[in-house]
Amino acid sequence: MNIAPVDLSIIIGYFVILFIIGYFVKRKIHGLNDYFLAGRRLTLPIFVATLVSTWYGGLLGVGEMSFSYGFVNWIVNGFFWYLVYLFFAFFLAKKIRKSNLYTIPDQLERFYDNRSRFLGAIFNFIMVSPAPYILSLGIIFNFLFGVELWITILLVAFVMVFYTIRGGFVGVVYTDVIQFVLMMIGVAMILPIAIYTYGGFDFLQSALSNPELSLGYIDTTRHLTLTGTQTTQWIIIWGFIAFWTLADPGFYQRCYAAKDDKIPKKGILLSIGFWILFDICTTFTGIYAVAASQAGLLEVESALTSYLSIAGALLPPALLGLFLTGLIATVMSTADSFTFLGAMNISHDLYKKVFRKNATDAQVIKMTKIGILISVAFAVVLSLFFDSVVDMWYYIGTIGISAMIVPILFGFFYKGKKSPLAAILSMSMGSLTALFWVTHGFLNAEYGWPVYIGGIEPLYPGLLVSLLVFVFVNIIHVRRMK
Repeated sequence: MNIAPVDLSIIIGYFVILFIIGYFVKRKIHGLNDYFLAGRRLTLPIFVATLVSTWYGGLLGVGEMSFSYGFVNWIVNGFFWYLVYLFFAFFLAKKIRKSNLYTIPDQLERFYDNRSRFLGAIFNFIMVSPAPYILSLGIIFNFLFGVELWITILLVAFVMVFYTIRGGFVGVVYTDVIQFVLMMIGVAMILPIAIYTYGGFDFLQSALSNPELSLGYIDTTRHLTLTGTQTTQWIIIWGFIAFWTLADPGFYQRCYAAKDDKIPKKGILLSIGFWILFDICTTFTGIYAVAASQAGLLEVESALTSYLSIAGALLPPALLGLFLTGLIATVMSTADSFTFLGAMNISHDLYKKVFRKNATDAQVIKMTKIGILISVAFAVVLSLFFDSVVDMWYYIGTIGISAMIVPILFGFFYKGKKSPLAAILSMSMGSLTALFWVTHGFLNAEYGWPVYIGGIEPLYPGLLVSLLVFVFVNIIHVRRMK
């Protein structure tokens, strides 16, 4: 892609702003509460901006899915998630804020015991790995400048480490507000221009009706249907992955950091409106990219870079720079938040609560900075191993959800006596079952695709085992505890 000087200037200006924020925001940190939760002072507009921007970092993955499968992307990455957001807003948000805690493992310790916190912190660390977003950013810069992917991944990691270490959650919030504005402007501009350039719905129907796509591996004839080319089981499994929200530390952190217990519910409901608009734009942008490619009007290297290809073809200088900056900001907002959340798992949930309970605030902050380095290093390793953002979401989500969802939901909603052993075994056996299913699938892969036992996706047995183990052990152990 040819980048004009004005486009490059806009992108560089964005990163300069990030460095400035990272350098100066440290002055607003006066203790651990500021460093972890911005002093629990998030107002409604700030809450919405940081939640919306943080929760939408997988833009290249969304493009990959929209390009490959069509409108079903809106179902699996939109509709299912809205339902879970509503559940979170009405039944969890206020409870979380009133608890006045810091992390999900804090909740697990309150529900069960310190051992549950320890195990939950490990799974939380895996679930908030910024690896999918570091990979996305690496791919963006590799595509734009032709630099080796491993080099762009390392450069992105360095930038995130710098301003996240200095600013803590305050720095994350400040940058999220800027990134919220950029992502809305950047992503919203491409769809109207695509419609103006290529045509409306008639163009999509005509271009996608030919079963022979130039890329050779995508059947576009069902791109405008609700299910696309996917099976019902595949669609349902992504519906279960939407339950990730209920165990997502980013949601919990924003609720903990809100100024009062009314803001989280209102903020999530407002955020859903932004996400709906955003999802419509991103889904149809991906569909326009595949339709234009089908019609011979656009050259696309891969589904993963389809957004970059259509932007480069349609946008003039300056607008292209603004779009690219919005795209980068969308991914960065999630990457920095997840990096910081992983570091909190290390410093707060493990270091302070398990290994050094008398640690001072200064020592915990220092360990958080070390945790940022560990979180980013782990993410870089994963980024170099995987080549698909969607695959990373799927496997991290499958194992993490199999471990975390059942103990969390029982903790919040089951009023009877709860066994710590039930929580520990539920997390362990659920995740191990899912991991075994995934491993078996890859060991028996055909044509590069995993073949699972009975054709059943790993999340189903993982969740089922987690639920059965919790219920059975809880009944037996509670009786023995009396």
